[in-house]
Amino acid sequence: KLTESGRLKPSMSHGTGLGQERYQERDFVLSTTEEFVKKFNGTRAITKILIANNGIAAVKCMRSVRRWSYEMFKNERAVRFVVMVTPEDLKANAEYIKMADHYVPVPGGSNNNNYANVELIVDIALRTQVQAVWAGWGHASENPKLPELLHKKGLVFLGPPERAMWALGD
Repeated sequence: KLTESGRLKPSMSHGTGLGQERYQERDFVLSTTEEFVKKFNGTRAITKILIANNGIAAVKCMRSVRRWSYEMFKNERAVRFVVMVTPEDLKANAEYIKMADHYVPVPGGSNNNNYANVELIVDIALRTQVQAVWAGWGHASENPKLPELLHKKGLVFLGPPERAMWALGD
């Protein structure tokens, strides 16, 4: 929406109304992420995501993507999730573990051992053959080395590009 001066009105939900109209009025049916990528001239289908975070961040990510997958493909499992799990998360019987399609045990203790460990995240992403990594907030999400290393390995970082992170600082 524009202001009287023709500038875009700031909004936390910028563009969401337009997107909803587009989905409601679409005259096509898609059943896979690959069809989606082809239809919109994309270059890479994402069918498996590593969530490099825990707790409510991981839950919200999976719920949002599954909701979108259901609305888009009528299949909430069109995108699969791999999560990292510490011994503490297992002991707490964390909800996000139950929601995931696969989990990878990681060391407990300080987040430098797990969710903030960029090298570990990239290693897990490669071993589990995901196409993308979502780091959420906190932990490694603000470390520009994560998108940089993922890009070098041919993986997608679901977040801001490393150049923006370097420009804004840690």
